[in-house]
Amino acid sequence: MTDGAPHARLDPRVAAVLRALEERSRRERAEVEALRAAGALRGRTASFMLDVGPEAGLFLNILVRSVRARTVLEVGGSVGYSTVWLAEAVRATGGRVYSIEPVEGKRAEQRANLRAAGLEDVVELTACEAPELVPALPAPLDLVLLDHWKELYVRDFEACWPAVAPGGLVVADNILTPKKNAVVIAGYRRRIAGLSDARSQVVPVGAGLEVTVKCEDRLIDERSVPTAPSVSPVTPTPRDGGPHR
Repeated sequence: MTDGAPHARLDPRVAAVLRALEERSRRERAEVEALRAAGALRGRTASFMLDVGPEAGLFLNILVRSVRARTVLEVGGSVGYSTVWLAEAVRATGGRVYSIEPVEGKRAEQRANLRAAGLEDVVELTACEAPELVPALPAPLDLVLLDHWKELYVRDFEACWPAVAPGGLVVADNILTPKKNAVVIAGYRRRIAGLSDARSQVVPVGAGLEVTVKCEDRLIDERSVPTAPSVSPVTPTPRDGGPHR
């Protein structure tokens, strides 16, 4: 977060929506942690945002802009906090966000938040799951965000990865916390580590993001290395009849 002000240069409508959602997230946090500690959160997830937070939101926005992403898939849109961050960047790149949120009530809130932020026209909302949706999307995918049930990360990564563009990214949230997901997350990371066409790194932003880029090693290996042009040596003209240096 830059100088504690991630919204400083955003459209006022976008900033207002993000601030309101961040305040809601702060209010929900204590109850979410109590339910998580009691092992009772899963049955109540439809009641809470469970968002990525402002640092991760800003980081995602920067990633979209950095790779000039035009086709972005969000798996787990909730009420639209991360969707707003993604959509604000995609509006600048001339692209589109496709956001999966299976809970109808959350999807309605998501749509209302995008409308309030003035971003509804660059986002398509759906209840489809990734294996069903990805084949219908315009290929290739430039950035995918995984932020839903952790036990579905591997399944949905595998559904998305063949459609990811060379140089495209898959970003998975909640890699470092909560700790109760450690075993499932370890399985996801082993799957990533076994890929020959990927490079991946955990970034300690928010709850921890695994950022995986699709590599172009084969294309790089086959690309001819340009030969440096030959340049005739030039002897400088001495100034005022003095000696060459």
